[in-house]
Amino acid sequence: MNYMQKLFLTAKRVAIGSTEVDVDAPPFVGLSDCSACPNPCVDDDHPRYPSYLKINQTMPLLHSVKPYERHVLISTGKEDWEGHIDSDKSSLAFYLQNAIDKGQQRLRESDNGQPVYRIVLTNSSRMADTWDGPGWQVVVLPDQIIVNNVTPDQCDDFYEAFLEPPFEGAWGQSPVGGAVLKNQEVTATAQDGTNSNTSTGPSASTGGVDHSNLPLNREVKAGKTTFTAHRWQAKAAIMICSHKKRDKRCGVTAAILKKEFTRILRSKDLLGDAEGDVEIWLVSHIGGHKFAGNVIVHRGGVSIWYGRVEPCHSHAIVDSTIERGEIIRDLYRGGANGHMEAYKQTSW
Repeated sequence: MNYMQKLFLTAKRVAIGSTEVDVDAPPFVGLSDCSACPNPCVDDDHPRYPSYLKINQTMPLLHSVKPYERHVLISTGKEDWEGHIDSDKSSLAFYLQNAIDKGQQRLRESDNGQPVYRIVLTNSSRMADTWDGPGWQVVVLPDQIIVNNVTPDQCDDFYEAFLEPPFEGAWGQSPVGGAVLKNQEVTATAQDGTNSNTSTGPSASTGGVDHSNLPLNREVKAGKTTFTAHRWQAKAAIMICSHKKRDKRCGVTAAILKKEFTRILRSKDLLGDAEGDVEIWLVSHIGGHKFAGNVIVHRGGVSIWYGRVEPCHSHAIVDSTIERGEIIRDLYRGGANGHMEAYKQTSW
């Protein structure tokens, strides 16, 4: 690492308020410790990226992710989008980003201009036709909830219900633990379709990240809207940036990575959206296109961001990160605020 790279990394750490991460301590492992090819890979069985792609191989990956609190993904069923999704008035992203901006501005004004938490908003290829309502389907991580039928005129209420701090989760349980429900009327529906309880927050939280004993559905009222939040049941999600209209590198690498991850997950009978399965989502711009392929692995309330992912790394990510809960230090960019604390509370 040369002087300018060190200077850049130091300045970025200060700017984003990131803390040191001990990548030599568990749960971190090196590529040499897992089922990965040597670098460079000499195995002709693996697909390769086109040589014309200009992927940065020298800048540090660690701390290249600005910390955030929530990742909101809109199900579009598409694999590419307009260059800036928040300027596309035909997409929910335009209206939801406006609601997020207004909500965060209110928080700044109420807290004397103090910096506010960050929310990552992306479109995703997750199939919107998994339900037949007229609005959009939205996934909120790390809360691990799916909300159907979100329309543009409900975005302010959506922010209040699911994105306004304190972060407490739609089930009265934060993935990081220790939180309680907000003061909204909540009705839980058990798996047999009956109402298991109705409460007006706050209510006690069980903490931790185990959602297995929680009801499948909850109705959450905010403003003039009653949302139905569904518990996301899959074991994990692999999110790959595929935003070709924003940057060709991610658009090209994503298609190759998706095919390789799909092959590996199918060979292990892990691909799907049921409990214990792993979903693959292509997503819009997440930053760092120069580090393509960019992959986020979300599992158990923890989001691990990887950069410079090659097809030959796919097997190691599935084996090490999804199945054993290890983080590959050579590819690690960072993650959500507190995600390492959430990791410690999760029995991966």
